[in-house]
Amino acid sequence: MDSKRVLLRLIIITLLLLATSGNSYAQTWSVQTSGTSNQLRGVFFTDAINGTAVGASGTILRTTNGGTNWTSQTSGTVNTLYSVSFIDVNNGTAVGASGTILRTTDGGTNWTSQVSGTTDQLRGVSFTDTNNGTAVTPTGKILRTTDGGTNWTFQTSGTTNPLLSVSFTDDYRGTIVGQSRTILGTADGGTTWTSQISETVIPLYGVSFTDANNGTTVGIPGIILRTTDGGTTWTSQTSGIANSLYGVSFTDANNGTAVGDGGTILRTTDGALPVELISFSS
Repeated sequence: MDSKRVLLRLIIITLLLLATSGNSYAQTWSVQTSGTSNQLRGVFFTDAINGTAVGASGTILRTTNGGTNWTSQTSGTVNTLYSVSFIDVNNGTAVGASGTILRTTDGGTNWTSQVSGTTDQLRGVSFTDTNNGTAVTPTGKILRTTDGGTNWTFQTSGTTNPLLSVSFTDDYRGTIVGQSRTILGTADGGTTWTSQISETVIPLYGVSFTDANNGTTVGIPGIILRTTDGGTTWTSQTSGIANSLYGVSFTDANNGTAVGDGGTILRTTDGALPVELISFSS
């Protein structure tokens, strides 16, 4: 009886290993039609069906059916937009080149310009409510607003490395990723940031956390990493493409969208299960 149980366990383990080998997970990220060949740099979904993507030449795309169809919106700028964040289906902020900040209160039908106080590229933005938001720059700067973007103040990042994306799950907990193996975390709204150094030299361009533990980051070429322990360890996923990925947004542990070069949009509804463990050490 014991030998049969051992054999059964070995069979189960073998089947699990076979299921997670090769390119089996490439199919969990499916390609969507964006309707543009412009580079897409950022994406944000407020729920499973409503999302916005931004990119080169002021591109803004909107979907209300989970990405099956995307429609173009008028941004009012030709500057590249690198990131976008919504707190609900109507209220959102997009940031980009030359300190560009755009704000909408009607789901993107109209976008108005805000003053950032910098001419740096703004590469990432994350709002947790109407008032509280954070933006980052490739010069290692962190900008913070508590009045919906009317005023922005600088925070100390502790690094001069390029900061490329930010994701807050509430007013206090946030994660920033960037080049030169940069990962920063805060638990006090950005008053202090703790550095984590990854064991990969791959630049990380986009990050999205749905809670304190579950997060996803993307990079070059087609890299997708996933954590379920707040960033202590990360697992590699197969995107199925070689295009660079610059933005990612998850609405829960399973439903996520990534965007990148050539108008690439990828969608998963099962969390795109991991295939290889990559450790990040603090």
